[in-house]
Parts: sequence; structure tokens; C-alpha cells
Amino acid sequence: MQQILQKMRLAFASIPPIVLVLVTTGAVMPATGQVGTGETVIQKATEQFESTPLKTISLDKGIWMFGGDGGNVTAIVDDGSTLLIDSGLDSRTAELTNAVFQATWHPVTRLVNTHWHFDHTGGNVYFGLESVTIIAQENVKQRLSSVQNVPFIGLRDGRYPTLALPTLTYSSSMTLSQGDQHLTLVNYGPAHTDGDTIVYISPANVAVIGDIFSNHVYPIIDLASGGSMDGMIHSLDQILAQTDDQAKIVPGHGPVANRSDLQNYRDMLAQVRQRIKVLVGAGKTMDEAVAAAPTKDFDAQWGQGYVSPDVFVRMVFTSLTDSGNANR
Repeated sequence: MQQILQKMRLAFASIPPIVLVLVTTGAVMPATGQVGTGETVIQKATEQFESTPLKTISLDKGIWMFGGDGGNVTAIVDDGSTLLIDSGLDSRTAELTNAVFQATWHPVTRLVNTHWHFDHTGGNVYFGLESVTIIAQENVKQRLSSVQNVPFIGLRDGRYPTLALPTLTYSSSMTLSQGDQHLTLVNYGPAHTDGDTIVYISPANVAVIGDIFSNHVYPIIDLASGGSMDGMIHSLDQILAQTDDQAKIVPGHGPVANRSDLQNYRDMLAQVRQRIKVLVGAGKTMDEAVAAAPTKDFDAQWGQGYVSPDVFVRMVFTSLTDSGNANR
């Protein structure tokens, strides 16, 4: 039996990295025209994703979170298969798949992408080669199918090969079953991007919410992909309404959280939004809004990540004013 399992594990992670490079037609690279100078948001984030140790955290019986490999990855196992939520960074796919198999001992047959960004879809090529069914909100497929340019944060990515694209999509909601767990996939409208998926898992009482929530760092609002500050807050309000104090919240990045953590994050966003709205109403320019430091009392907790306070203020300012080109 042990020999059979070992053969299955090797087959599961046998595609060499060079194959992944050859079949990927797009590449993550710094984009021009980003706000600010020096190292871009994506460069800072990628450095963190490449160097952070991968951790396996048990959420419930048969449910794990894998943190550190780009965006958080969640695995749900039943008697014969594993369903993944997000696929991490492409350069660490072998490490992730080994960790997933060691936890679940079953092959991945379905993969849900919470949105299109490279740190949540980097393993799509590998899983596509393994004939895994990839599931996402319909806008994710559209964005992965073409080159995406997000110069505000320094990101250019795509297009993904056909085998890495979602083969099953939905518009506003979808339900799935994985063993005893019932999964409800929901899109509440543009938030972090225009293709965000929140996954409610019951009866485990777990909510996987992607980059709508980055735990203890300021979030990226992907304006070029239809994201908005108002949409972020709206989606968070909906998630808070659908969860209770016992729920385990899996953010796109950072440690597992609870409902109180999510409420504090939502309230921080709302206060920053209101402060910047006042500055906009007073006729302040973007640079003047940055100089006013509207996030100052939140920076110690939220401003230590790859999104600096100044960049976050510029994102929110642009989202609220829609001034000029939202891709700046």
C-alpha cells in the first residue's frame, strides 16, 4: 500500500519546472507607469512569496490551509479526491503539490480560483496538465485569456495557455459538494477585482475570501481589473452578514482570522475611505491627500506589508475620484 501511495505522490508532482516555463505564454513582469518610484508593489510581494516558508494549517477535519506560497491555498478532501481553492505561485508549485498530497493523500480533481492574479493562479498550468477541472467567476477566464496590465502596482501578466483557463464558470453564485462539505461560491460584484469568488464551506464554518481581505496588510485594489474601494467594503459587509463568531476566515494573505478580525479590517477601510473622501471634497490633489497621511494611525498595524501607506492612499483616492486613468 505504501508503494502505491508513493507512486501516486510522484505522479502527482512529476512535471518538471521547465515544462511549466515552456507552456506558459505570459510572464509576470514589472509594468511601466506605476505610481511612485523604486521597487513596485508586485516586486516586493513576489520577493516575499518566494522566500516565505510554506506552512500547513488544519482548519477542520479534512480541510487545510497552505500559507506562504503566494496567496493562501485551501484544500478539502473527500474519500477519493481533493478540491483546491487557489493554486499559489508557479515557481513553488512542486512544493505546494507535495504539501497538499502529504496532507490529503488524494489527487486534486477540482480547483477554484478566487481571482485572476498570478499568486493565486500560478499553479493552473500544472493542474491543467493534470486534467483538473478549474472553476472561477466568468471574468477570471476573460482576464487570464489575454495580457493584463496593472501599472498602478507594477504588474503585467498573461495570456495563460488554454489548459490553464477555467473550464467551469459562473456569474453570481454556484454550489459544489466535496464529501460532507457544501461549498457556496459567491461574487458580490467588483471588489478586489471584477472576478472575486468567496467560498463558504459548511458545516465546517469556513469562509475563504481571497484578496478581499489581506490579514494585517493594506490590500491591493486592482482598479485596472474593475476593483474599487466601495466594492471592497460592500463585499466585506456581505461576508460579515453571512458569518458568525465561530467562523474561520481564510484571507488571501496572512494568518487565518475570525469574524472580529474581519470586522476590524472592514472598519479600517471605511474610516480611511471617509477621510480621503473629505480630502477629495476639499479639492485636494492626490499628492496633497498623500501628504495629509489619512492612514497614519493605522500604519503600525496595516502598513508593514508590500502595499505602502502612500500607495494605498493613491489607490483609494483614484477609486473614489475616478480621476484620469485608473491604471496610473
